[in-house]
Amino acid sequence: MSDTIKEKFLPIKELNEEVYNILIQDKLEFGRLTRFKKGIKQSLRRYKVGGLKTVFNNPNLKQIINRTNTTSGKKKILYVTITPSFNLLRQSMYIRKTGNYETILLMESPWLVKLMKQYFDAVYIYNHYYELANILREINPCLIHVQGSMMGSDFLCIIAKLFNRSKIIFEFYDVPSLTIDNEDSICVWGKRETELGFFAERFACENADGIILGYSNEAGKMLRKQYHIKVPMVEFYPYVCNEFLAKGSNAKYSQKDGKIHLVYGGYVYTANIPKNVLDSHQFIESIKQITKQGICLDVYTSPHMSALKFEHLFADYIAVSKENNLFRFMKGFSPREAVNKFSQYDFGVLHLFDQGSSLNKSNRIRIPGKFFFYLEAGLPLLISEEFEYASELVRKHEIGIVVSQEDMHNLSKIISVYDRDRLRTNVFAAREKLSMGTHIGKLLGFYEEIKRT
Repeated sequence: MSDTIKEKFLPIKELNEEVYNILIQDKLEFGRLTRFKKGIKQSLRRYKVGGLKTVFNNPNLKQIINRTNTTSGKKKILYVTITPSFNLLRQSMYIRKTGNYETILLMESPWLVKLMKQYFDAVYIYNHYYELANILREINPCLIHVQGSMMGSDFLCIIAKLFNRSKIIFEFYDVPSLTIDNEDSICVWGKRETELGFFAERFACENADGIILGYSNEAGKMLRKQYHIKVPMVEFYPYVCNEFLAKGSNAKYSQKDGKIHLVYGGYVYTANIPKNVLDSHQFIESIKQITKQGICLDVYTSPHMSALKFEHLFADYIAVSKENNLFRFMKGFSPREAVNKFSQYDFGVLHLFDQGSSLNKSNRIRIPGKFFFYLEAGLPLLISEEFEYASELVRKHEIGIVVSQEDMHNLSKIISVYDRDRLRTNVFAAREKLSMGTHIGKLLGFYEEIKRT
């Protein structure tokens, strides 16, 4: 069986022998002992998530294959990733609402499995990539939707394409070549992961049957100039979901103390990233600059982060929060929990204090998921004008304040001249225009287009 799987990767060897060796030596676990150890590790991770119930409730390999292959009268969409982002959850929720589809999720990271089970028809935590390859050899879904992440799971597109004949749609979470240069990537992820990541980007662009981008159409034009892309591409975002709208009218913190209260929810750069790439100290200095104006700022990390490593990864932020009574740093929540907490703030912050090599063409043309999440919480947005495409939407719908990095020292005065009630009214109006219910037809139409090709 191992030799058969290795043979499937021979086309990659012809394209790039170094990447072939990385896949065979680093990713696919051909040794039985290696697979056994990874299986034990996964069981321990599942146990930490939800005890013995989570360990034993994971369907076995045969069950998930049968679930995918058994005719039910509905089309089966198989999602494949390492750590599922909330955009997959949102897509699945509204795809299932049509009554025409079942959604099945294969994921490696167990941290959000309880949440994902609420929004997919079936969820399977695979133990290793060798197992994933074997699953993909046996299943026959309507189509496969692979979600990548920069220098993380983009290579899953290679496995899906080599091991399955279904149509493969690849969704970029981040596009490596638009986000970070080669040298900086090596500093963060190492040479082999960088080599694989950039190769996987090209492979996905030139071999997937369809590409989904959470960017403006300019990103698609850039990729078409870089690669020989023949397949359809679509822009699709993690739009507002009515199910996640904040309930009731929660009192604002500012009504209690008269201060401006900002919230940032999502990925936070950890201190272990090299300073020449993304210096977390710069973020801390920006936090100090905001709070010294009397503004309160709360930061919630992404719930995708392992709770076990929280204090280690974010020791610098936690230390500042203990010294500064206007700054709080906390673990993240699921969308439904978080919107109600966030609705108590005045503004949701989008990339107000990002620095480093990620502040380039990628963020200029991208719309982060938190954009729509803040709308669900009923929050106007506060965003840096350097993030042009997202800023354009903020201005168009009049749902927030666009500032310059140079205005950071004057943030308090800038905010004070805006009518917050009017901004919130505009947010409520924009939610329907930017809702998943309004736009899901675009994704389903894209799926059908790919199936016909």
